[in-house]
Amino acid sequence: MSSPAAHTPSEFFETAWQAFLRAERASGESVNQHLEIGRLPVRLRFAGQALVPRIVPALEHLAADPGPEPSLTVCLFDSQSTGTPMPAPPWNHDAYGPRGVIQGFNTDKIHTIYGPGTSVLQMLDRDRRMAIYWVPQPESVPYWESSFPLRPVLHWWVRDLPLQPIHAGAVGRPDGGVLIAGRSGSGKSTSTLACLHSDLRYAGDDYVLVRVDPEPFVFSLYNTAKLEPHNLARFPKLMPMVNNHGRLDGEKAMIFLHEHAPGEIVRGFPLRAILLPRVTGRRDTRLEPATPAAAVMALAPTTLVHLQGASQEAFGKLARLARKLPIYTLEAGTDLPQIPAAILDLLKKGGL
Repeated sequence: MSSPAAHTPSEFFETAWQAFLRAERASGESVNQHLEIGRLPVRLRFAGQALVPRIVPALEHLAADPGPEPSLTVCLFDSQSTGTPMPAPPWNHDAYGPRGVIQGFNTDKIHTIYGPGTSVLQMLDRDRRMAIYWVPQPESVPYWESSFPLRPVLHWWVRDLPLQPIHAGAVGRPDGGVLIAGRSGSGKSTSTLACLHSDLRYAGDDYVLVRVDPEPFVFSLYNTAKLEPHNLARFPKLMPMVNNHGRLDGEKAMIFLHEHAPGEIVRGFPLRAILLPRVTGRRDTRLEPATPAAAVMALAPTTLVHLQGASQEAFGKLARLARKLPIYTLEAGTDLPQIPAAILDLLKKGGL
């Protein structure tokens, strides 16, 4: 970043916006990707092509025709390909808070995060319905960011809406499905991906967008499937689809399902139940009733740790969601086809 120029959150956002406009002119093109997220129009506006392959693949299944004025516009650029520096931040090192939140630069209007361990700056101006996404060079975008790009921005954007990005998987049919929630290692991704090539469709296995009110509904956010490398052998059909085969010594296996299996993806469905997976080591899968409190404990910690800001609003949405739906423990067995069979049986009974 170059020398500091702005001191208030709004002033720095304006400075960053002007830098984006310079980058767009320097690149010689504006690349627009129109999406529908939670039935709302969103526009990604890139200064040139360099960041497109780092951001778009995970969201490509949400592509939409240009339509009405976007509910959110995200302006994305890097300094290397555009030759345009980002102005230096007006904060000092003491301002860096948990998960990269910048103290003093998160207000009711402006949200700011500078990813710890990365060089990704994300800002949202709520009044303008505009976000800035900047990195020094395209390679600064880590693989996990490419798997769920713009999570903080989307979280801030829906703060005052009955929508919430949630750390969970979701599978179902157009008439209804289930949310699969649990911490890393609980079997969430394995249970979700076990439903591929069944009568259920995939809405996500890591982050999804849930509409809490008036009736629970889940929207797909990312078409990225992720697995620990040692679990790949359990999903032989997925092996040829892995995007990062050469880097599995330090990364999860990442698959963009829209590219390889678009028919497996559904954009959304009404929610009928929340399932809390538990790896048992037994062959058979079964469902056991659980409590709303258990669902909140599965949903809230990782969601609120990953998504900083608007925590009170997000927790309230998660608590309301847990009160509205039946909750079950999904005792996931080693015979993977039993997992979708158990979920389908539950849906046939109306989730009750």
